[in-house]
Amino acid sequence: MIVAAVLLAGGIALYLSRHNMEKKGYYTLYIGGYGNAAVKCLFNSKSMEYSINRDFKAINPSYLVTVPSPRRIYGVSESGASSGVWGYVNNNLDQSLGFVKDNGADACFLTYFRNHLITAGYGKGSVSVFPLDTAGAVCPASQTVKFPSSSGAVSRLHMVKVLTARQTGNNYLLATDKGCDRIHSFRISDSGESLRLEQCDSAFIEVPKGYGPRHMEFSKDGKFMYLLCETSGRILVYSVREIDSNIVFRQIQDIVSDKEQMGASADIHLSPDGRYLYASNRRGKDGIAIFRVEEDGTLSRIAYQVTGQWPRSFALSPDGEYMFVCCQKDRLVQIFRVDKSSGYLLNTGKTISFPDLEPSCILVRNT
Repeated sequence: MIVAAVLLAGGIALYLSRHNMEKKGYYTLYIGGYGNAAVKCLFNSKSMEYSINRDFKAINPSYLVTVPSPRRIYGVSESGASSGVWGYVNNNLDQSLGFVKDNGADACFLTYFRNHLITAGYGKGSVSVFPLDTAGAVCPASQTVKFPSSSGAVSRLHMVKVLTARQTGNNYLLATDKGCDRIHSFRISDSGESLRLEQCDSAFIEVPKGYGPRHMEFSKDGKFMYLLCETSGRILVYSVREIDSNIVFRQIQDIVSDKEQMGASADIHLSPDGRYLYASNRRGKDGIAIFRVEEDGTLSRIAYQVTGQWPRSFALSPDGEYMFVCCQKDRLVQIFRVDKSSGYLLNTGKTISFPDLEPSCILVRNT
């Protein structure tokens, strides 16, 4: 019996070892955009081949978020009066977690935090909080914060992001307002089952007029924020501190991302090791601006990689080996290899094409 048990244990270990080896070099890609479904793909980085596992039916699923345990996927439907938030169980079963309308807010971004979804409403300049029930189904919004116009400018919310303060562990929500050139700040109050947004004392910080703040990224230690501004094509770098339960920003740099000044910069991400920062720019010379992150948090521009048409969202693989770029107007995802020592991008020539989807969002996960 002991011998049999040892042989069985050895067999299981060998199977797991082989299984892990087989999975190494594979990524799961989740791609959303403008069409009738979000797509889940399995990508083999060794052979550069992919297979589409399934579709998640939704109208204009322009942004997605995944939840690892239990495995679920949620997204927004950015479609005017029919817009809202949806979810699916993320496995081989086509099991819906519901759809809840957002009253035409045209949510274009969402994030997951403590069993809630928080959206940025572009159409009505609002942030909404959607609780999830015990099964993960989307419930009607428990809170919506609307932002008024300012000096004739119309509020257009583009991104929401949670920041956890390093010393206190307090959680904050930041929301970029492209229309009013502001970043709104909230304390997140969590009483267990319910989550509430409470506006910070400073309420918002002003961004230079006409810059149009769009997407933001934080350094791993939370000391710096990198803000990509759509209209100006520039990146603002801020030092970040928490003072008396408020997040305080101090601008330390203003650097160009789009030299063509086409007013359509889109997405921004740090490499997994935090050494390089990338920003996508549309119209004109479509491509990815590449920056080195200096010790003081500032940026030095080192290269520019041309891409396909209208590079919208992009994502780096968890190991930092690859970058996947959503080229919306070309209806494809372009694949680049990353030189981790220099930060440069090498075009592999490989793409994932979608005849019925304009990709605007991509998430890359280990399988």
